[in-house]
Amino acid sequence: MTGSTVLHYQLLEKLGAGGMGVVYLAYDSKLERKVALKFLPEFISDNEVKRNQFIREARAAAQLNHPNIATIFNIEEADQIFIVMEYIDGEEFSDKIRRAPLSVKETTSLICQIAEGLQAAHNTGIVHRDIKSGNLMLTTSGKVKILDFGLAFSTDNGQLSSEESISGSLAYMSPEQLKGGDIDHRSDIWSLGIVIYEMLSGKLPFNGEYEQAIEYSILNEDFTPLSRITSNSSPVLEKVINKCLQKNPSDRYQNIQELLNDLNDTVPPLVSDNSARTTKRYISRKKVTAILILAAVLISTAVIFYPQLSYIIEKITGGSDASQQHLLIVPFRNFGGDTSEEFFCAGLVETMTSKLTQLEQFSGSLWVVPSSEVHTNNIKSPGEAKKMFGVNLAVTGALQSLNDFFRLTLNLIDTETLRQLNSSVIDVKKQDVAKLQNLSVIKLIEMLDLKLNPRQHEVIEEGTTLVPDAYEYYLQGRGFLQRFENIENIKSAVRLFSLAISRDSLYSVAYASLAESYWRYYESTKDISWAEKAVDESEKAYLIDSNLVSVNITSGIIHAGLGKNDRAIKFFNKALDIDPMNASAYRGLAQTYEAQNRIDEAERTYKKAIKLRPEYWAGYSLLGSFYYRYGKYEKALDQFKKVIEITPDNSRGYNNLGGIYYFLEDWDNALEMFEKAFSLSKSYSVASNPGTLYFIQGNYKQAAVMYETALEINDKDYIVWGNLASAYYWIRRNERKPN
Repeated sequence: MTGSTVLHYQLLEKLGAGGMGVVYLAYDSKLERKVALKFLPEFISDNEVKRNQFIREARAAAQLNHPNIATIFNIEEADQIFIVMEYIDGEEFSDKIRRAPLSVKETTSLICQIAEGLQAAHNTGIVHRDIKSGNLMLTTSGKVKILDFGLAFSTDNGQLSSEESISGSLAYMSPEQLKGGDIDHRSDIWSLGIVIYEMLSGKLPFNGEYEQAIEYSILNEDFTPLSRITSNSSPVLEKVINKCLQKNPSDRYQNIQELLNDLNDTVPPLVSDNSARTTKRYISRKKVTAILILAAVLISTAVIFYPQLSYIIEKITGGSDASQQHLLIVPFRNFGGDTSEEFFCAGLVETMTSKLTQLEQFSGSLWVVPSSEVHTNNIKSPGEAKKMFGVNLAVTGALQSLNDFFRLTLNLIDTETLRQLNSSVIDVKKQDVAKLQNLSVIKLIEMLDLKLNPRQHEVIEEGTTLVPDAYEYYLQGRGFLQRFENIENIKSAVRLFSLAISRDSLYSVAYASLAESYWRYYESTKDISWAEKAVDESEKAYLIDSNLVSVNITSGIIHAGLGKNDRAIKFFNKALDIDPMNASAYRGLAQTYEAQNRIDEAERTYKKAIKLRPEYWAGYSLLGSFYYRYGKYEKALDQFKKVIEITPDNSRGYNNLGGIYYFLEDWDNALEMFEKAFSLSKSYSVASNPGTLYFIQGNYKQAAVMYETALEINDKDYIVWGNLASAYYWIRRNERKPN
């Protein structure tokens, strides 16, 4: 089949074959990227009942979203049913083991990643059924990926039949799987035990010259203890293997967390690799369990580490120089009380902010905080704007619907004194509502005592519509899309942008926003059809007006997300040609260079953004997070220090500083930074992180208090629940110690 085309997939190379199908490397001509296609065997494809069941289970598995699980993009059917999967550039564990067994340290690290991926699947009721070294990949960046979740089944759909339960690789099958009995997540735990044994010894614990011998060994014989065949082991790993390979499922680990708890009893060195030194401090893994969460929190909750899709341009400092206009628009009040007008109001704030941001290139003094950041940090007042972002100016406002016209009131506030510096009232007839955005921006520019030249007027007018209904739908859509964490809001945004386009078929930014909505939908569901729609709509937006910054940035982010990095770079560079000061484009460009492993170019791009705005604090944050990702902790430290030097009340700056001090194992400074961050902002991550440091220092009661505080803010993170349980455990254990 190599060289042929199936639907829009060109088969490039046969990657492997087995009892559960044949895998090809393919090129997806529609989305212009490499994928892996797994063609399923005839006993599934030709049996309608099995095919329908497989499709149900594969769809369930496709919902899994975890860094240690290879993503399932789609299920297709031509003459034969096949799965479209993420193509992983790396090496199978089986090939790595064949060269030489792995060390205890490397095995422990890799098994933790596998276990975390399995735990994510088991938590959603998905059982893999075929965990083996051939279904585990080590990427070129050192990350484990579990393959073939498309052959998993969901416990939500009942038990497997005898024939279905024995699908998998014989040497890794659990006894209950061989017997054709009921299986659950504990079968995966058995298979994981086989893999651990194999990684350390290069051998399988149950073996034989023919299949019946292997089956008999699994069902009836004890395996040879690892310590008898190799010195490459540890008591903890032997304990883990023995527990995994109990023939009765009730005698095994009952869940992956129990296995992880035992793995945490190993004592590997915690090493910080940087240009200055290598640390040799040893810490009990009972405490490292909580520490590792810190790294995850540092990455996932600091907004600077990951871009949002639209207009993320964190150009703001904390200076009080009157010549510098560092501005934040506080969410407007909606006096109408109507829900649609509430989202209209939110959309108006975002579009005004976006237009002001595009005017930054014409003024060395104007820097504007993106509305996405205002929403993320729940800024409600000029005082909060000053505290979080260091701005010296804030705009407050209110929107009223009065009979046949809208009234927008704008107030310019000095955030230091909270004194009103200027105000304005704008009345627009409802049939002229499409003029509201541009009038508002122009009026605000006047309030700032800035002069507009003809080119700036053009920028304000670009991408707008004169169709009232289209504009109103568009603003409501932008309001809904700000809250994309709720999938129902994404659906509403899709509907509203589609309505806007139906009213004005040349509304370029509405097409771009529809593309953004589809992309958000794809990120949430991992259904590749939404990514395809995102590409289609972004292309329509580009054809209508290729000279809009937002159109190019949206296209760049979508293409980068699909791995089409060369095209993404072209879009980001074009955005910078239009707006040379656009930090969002710089960020997208730098991160795309990173994805191509062009690290030096990425670093130069981050530095160029700083050079253009030397007092722009978020530029230092981006460079700091870049250094963090590559283990250059001392350099990261310098950048985050610059952040709090510019914005002394920036809680995220202190939070990130604390994280870097942690990696440098400077516990005292780490705790000081986390406590300072918590004093400035009572957010979830800022509460959890000092809890971790208290835990490290053995102050379990204070750790518990901080974890409890974090969970009061957000009770959805099972890791922090686990940390709280660990803190309670050690509190009770210490109380029971004899005096």
